[in-house]
Amino acid sequence: MSEKKTNTVINFIKKNLYYILIGISLIIIATVIAIVLATNSASVDEGKVPSVNESTPTIDSEPSGESDKTPNDQTQEPTQKPDDNQPNNPSNTPVDTKIVFNMPIAESAVLKDYTSSTVVYNQTLGVYTGHMGIDFGAEKGTEVMAAYGGKIESITSSYLQGTTIVIDHGNGLKSIYNSIDALESLQEGQSVSAGEVIGLVSDNNRQEYKDGPHLHFEVTLNGEKVDPDEYLMMNEK
Repeated sequence: MSEKKTNTVINFIKKNLYYILIGISLIIIATVIAIVLATNSASVDEGKVPSVNESTPTIDSEPSGESDKTPNDQTQEPTQKPDDNQPNNPSNTPVDTKIVFNMPIAESAVLKDYTSSTVVYNQTLGVYTGHMGIDFGAEKGTEVMAAYGGKIESITSSYLQGTTIVIDHGNGLKSIYNSIDALESLQEGQSVSAGEVIGLVSDNNRQEYKDGPHLHFEVTLNGEKVDPDEYLMMNEK
């Protein structure tokens, strides 16, 4: 009976020898892996222990901007920027960007000034009216010059107002010359320079013919009539 059991075990081992060997191999491999992991873990833990001779950086050892400065660095502060408002600085001299007109007539007397809130007497019409320009008295045929550079916007004529020249100076600024004989060579769209002759003083404005030959001069800004004195060179007026 015992021999029979022994044969049975031997037969079982023979039949399952392949699986038994695989199981034993897996057990050996698992054992080896466990030993290796345990050994590596111990080595890592030992490596984490700082040596007494090692220099371990601390938060306090981090350099700061102030501590890195040498005495020379601390004294070499940027020099103060020169004051742009100093009077001896020629580059900061205020630049007057205001547009200044030349006188449209070299030598003349003011017959009527600009009035914005009052009226003046028109002896030709026999009424008091507003006068939104300046009348410069001069002999008939006196040269009339462009007060400022620009482009001839229009040259128009009518029975009552006579001939009118409008010069566009840009940015909404225009000068108007009335009671004038325009030069025959002058054309709409033509560019003119300040001081360039554009016509001659006339008395063709029949609404003011009793005032004699004169130039009626107006200035408009963005379509609104303004006092020409704001742009004319007063010291030459």
